[in-house]
Amino acid sequence: MAPEQPVDGLSLPRRKSKEIGLEEAGRIIASAKTLSLAGSQVVNSPMALIREAIRAGATQLTVIPAIDAAMAVDLMIAAGIIDTLIVSYVGFETLGLAPAFRQACENRRLTIIEADEPFIVHGTRAAAAGLSFIPIRGVYEATDLPKRNDWIKTVIDPYTGETVMTIPPLKSDVCILHAQEVDEYGNAQLLGGNGQELDKAKAAETVIISAERIVSVDRSRADPRKVTIPGHLVNAVVHVPFGAHPTLSPNFYKNDEAHMRAYADQVRKGQAEAYLQQFVRGPTTHTGYIETVGLDNLFKLMREV
Repeated sequence: MAPEQPVDGLSLPRRKSKEIGLEEAGRIIASAKTLSLAGSQVVNSPMALIREAIRAGATQLTVIPAIDAAMAVDLMIAAGIIDTLIVSYVGFETLGLAPAFRQACENRRLTIIEADEPFIVHGTRAAAAGLSFIPIRGVYEATDLPKRNDWIKTVIDPYTGETVMTIPPLKSDVCILHAQEVDEYGNAQLLGGNGQELDKAKAAETVIISAERIVSVDRSRADPRKVTIPGHLVNAVVHVPFGAHPTLSPNFYKNDEAHMRAYADQVRKGQAEAYLQQFVRGPTTHTGYIETVGLDNLFKLMREV
């Protein structure tokens, strides 16, 4: 095999590139039973991967979302591909509550595992560390969440004899993330994350990262401190410019508030299928989605970043 560029005089064997196409990524996601994702509200949501998973026929997913989930999760609910949701919040900040989530809850179309942010954070951390549970103190003693969520259990601390509440590991079959840059071996740079990305990756069997830009491994090596997700945790990378739209991608483009507002309004009016047909099922490729959204609009979001 051809060697990579020498590192400190060493010639390394060439590793296999992890870059795949968006359609293949969609099929992998669609084969999962449990899906996790990160991205904070309007930042770095892996929207292109989600749209492709919908096109690929994903169904009956158990989803572990970001602690402050928004359109990424709501779109999957609108498309009918989520069966169970482990959730602390789904909303659109200044645009109001997430409409598909609200309708699904009111009509009891979803199985909801009622959680809070510590449940998702520490459950993910337990899975990342390979633990069968993680003890947590000073969080649920004064709440009724343990009555609403029977995944929260108690054990006796073998050192003190005290009763301690515990959270189970939140493992996933597939984790999807969106990054600003990634090299072909999976070393990814995510800007504007919420600190969950690394644990989410560690807690998953398969990790897929979409990115605005595929860069050389030399760029990753130039400043390893910028690598948020190391390549050994990543199974596949997908080059998807504007892959977070309509959420924002730091340093690349701002969030498309007008698009998200229009989505929310349509779903509230019972027109979710019209949105899905126009922006998800109608465009059969990401290029088609870009053309539907409009390059002029996307370039405007780039100028305003």
